[in-house]
Amino acid sequence: MHPTDNVISTLIFAGTLFASFSAFAIFMIRKFRVLLAAAPDDRFGDVVERILGVFRFFIGQGRILNPKYIGAGIMHAVIFWGFIAVTINSIHFIGRGFVENWSLPLFGPGDFLGIIYLPALDFFEVGVLIMVMWAGFRRVIIKPKRVTNSWDAALILGLIGSLMLTDILLRGAEGTIGESSPLGNSLAVLFKSMGTETINSLFTVSWWSHLISLTFFLAYLPISKHFHVITSLFSVYFRTLNYGALPMIDIEKAENYGVSQIEQFSWKDLLDVYTCTECGRCQDACPAFATEKPLSPKLVNEQMRDHLNEKLPFLNSSGKEEWSGPSLVGGVIAEETIWACTMCKACEEACPLFIDFIDRFVGMRRHLVLEKSSFPPELNNTFRNLETHGNPWGIGASQREDWAEGLDLPRMYDSPGDIDVLYWVGCAGALDDANKPVSESVVKILKEAGVKFAILGKEETCTGDAARRLGNEYLFQVLAAQNIETFEKYGVKKILTQCPHCFNTMKNEYPQLEGNYEVIHHTEFIADLIKEGRIKPNKELKSELTYHDSCYMGRHNGVYDSPREALSAIPGVNLTEMPRSRENGFCCGAGGGRMWLEESMPKVNQERVREAGSINVDTVATACPFCKTMIRDGINETGVSDSMKTVDIAQLVADSL
Repeated sequence: MHPTDNVISTLIFAGTLFASFSAFAIFMIRKFRVLLAAAPDDRFGDVVERILGVFRFFIGQGRILNPKYIGAGIMHAVIFWGFIAVTINSIHFIGRGFVENWSLPLFGPGDFLGIIYLPALDFFEVGVLIMVMWAGFRRVIIKPKRVTNSWDAALILGLIGSLMLTDILLRGAEGTIGESSPLGNSLAVLFKSMGTETINSLFTVSWWSHLISLTFFLAYLPISKHFHVITSLFSVYFRTLNYGALPMIDIEKAENYGVSQIEQFSWKDLLDVYTCTECGRCQDACPAFATEKPLSPKLVNEQMRDHLNEKLPFLNSSGKEEWSGPSLVGGVIAEETIWACTMCKACEEACPLFIDFIDRFVGMRRHLVLEKSSFPPELNNTFRNLETHGNPWGIGASQREDWAEGLDLPRMYDSPGDIDVLYWVGCAGALDDANKPVSESVVKILKEAGVKFAILGKEETCTGDAARRLGNEYLFQVLAAQNIETFEKYGVKKILTQCPHCFNTMKNEYPQLEGNYEVIHHTEFIADLIKEGRIKPNKELKSELTYHDSCYMGRHNGVYDSPREALSAIPGVNLTEMPRSRENGFCCGAGGGRMWLEESMPKVNQERVREAGSINVDTVATACPFCKTMIRDGINETGVSDSMKTVDIAQLVADSL
């Protein structure tokens, strides 16, 4: 006898479904209304690229199956794929509560898809059940540091396991009176010895247990920490495609210059907060967390989600009462946490669901700097120097050309004629003694290759990268506008940089201010010159060397191969990769404006130097003036200066010519 063969059971079944779907709808509407009320964010273009990303990263679980986390990745992937398979079965379960043996078109007994589907369902349900037990074992016994244990997670795992187990038992019971799935038919052989009455009881108990698990799971999901089961598809689809650029503020029209309240974030930011799976991969990758700073990206997501859930009734209310709960900045998220981020993008690269962090940290920094004038005291000098001298050191603009004395370099203001490229030296390359030799090496390479170039000299000023990432958006726009005006005056089309921060800012962020140029980093340019045969490194440089990936070259812009190609062309150089390299590279600690902030022990740069020392190299090659400075300081601070040095790739290539 089917559990809904009588009117009362059918009414209970229908009422349970109605209550579950109603609760699901109510909770979803409340959360969706908050997304609608959040700040706008245009992510509706590039449809083809977004759909392809869904197939690769959502359905294909591209980032979940990261080799670094292959065990946990397989576990989550099997559970996810199992959910897709079980969704069809759940539709059948609901339909058959009203109409006996009802099936979706082509999924009925003997239908083509039905014949394929039942064995697949068996495979995935058993797989999910095994993975749920493995997940429970990991959480209770292994206890990975990056994973947050909670009763909520245990409840969800229990519900998933219940759904799988009860459905397997249902098919076994069904197999005793007719054809079932392969697994169901196998179980039926065992069940037949139990007797008809016991089998009927088993079926009834399993059926109602399955219904309760399914309906409770559906109603509970929108208010649980596993809301990502619903939101992850949308988070992947609406992922950030242009990673290098921070969001723009219209300084003249903006009502708020930063983010002080949770609802001032964009709808994508709030979707990300909902989507976090608490897997901890972001925390694992974070250089601030690794060096005991007060920052865990995972914890920030958890804090913001809990705050958003607490504030949800207030945000959904129509009243005009003031929020009396904790403030977001300084309350929910400590200011020291906000300033700890190096904006290296390691957390975003590690996240399986493309959750963004950097934009949120910058939004809160903008609030602190532009609306509260609350920032670490050492930034007073940095901002003042950028405003008055156009560089963070506070050195006069007249000294920007001193490094080039005796090099016979053409200046744009001297009308050098047709040029191939404007060589953007940058503040560090022109004013920092440790990086001036890099500029000289770039010049040597350009001359050797016969490249027609010129510099701006005293007309150069900071690109504004540090100002923007430290939250001073107004200062960034002033500096950027000044440079763009200079570029337009000289008709600049192509720019060569030696600083990844300048490279990223001019390539990805100046277009926000109508400054559109072809921007190339010196490692890319050098690699191309070598390929074209315009320069030929032929002097042997015997060196056991490793390369430190710049975050703003690598993760922010995807430039990994060119630096390595340039190094591999140098005779005598043996390149060994550090354990953390390329997409998984470890920050030097200077990004996000941290170059100009004090750092407590242990330090990020020292951690990176120790990693380089673990592979027994004598040289750390860099492609960024900030990385070069930080690695040099790390070498000195850890006492390995006798056995290790750091040089820019341009210096190595120039020495080999």
